[in-house]
Amino acid sequence: MKKIIAFLIIIVGTFISCSKSSDGGGSTPTPSPTPTPSETPIAFTINATNNSVSLTNGYAVTATLTSIMPSSKGITIETTLVDQTSSANISQSAAVTSTSAANNLQFINLPQQHWCTATVKMSSVATPSNSASQSFTVVYK
Repeated sequence: MKKIIAFLIIIVGTFISCSKSSDGGGSTPTPSPTPTPSETPIAFTINATNNSVSLTNGYAVTATLTSIMPSSKGITIETTLVDQTSSANISQSAAVTSTSAANNLQFINLPQQHWCTATVKMSSVATPSNSASQSFTVVYK
């Protein structure tokens, strides 16, 4: 009886190990596509610091891309200005697209005697999630 049980175990094991897999057996899996190389993260500098003072209702800033240009499509640069007294967003020029590393920007409509937080956001045109921002404070005296 023990010989019959051992023989059945060997037979069942043989059938299990030799049966085809559910994908048709012997097929080679489809290789996954080669991932697209990701862009270098955006990095830039601005020539403005906190507590900047303007003698007019405008303030000029240069934003310089210090990383590799993310794509041949270039970068998008947005400026925002928020009045710290009222938390109001102050209208600025439309975003610009550029393929230059150095970009001259102008913050406009600074309210007199109100500190404002000025923000420059730079992002890749091809991959908008690849972005960086820098902020500083400015007042029109």
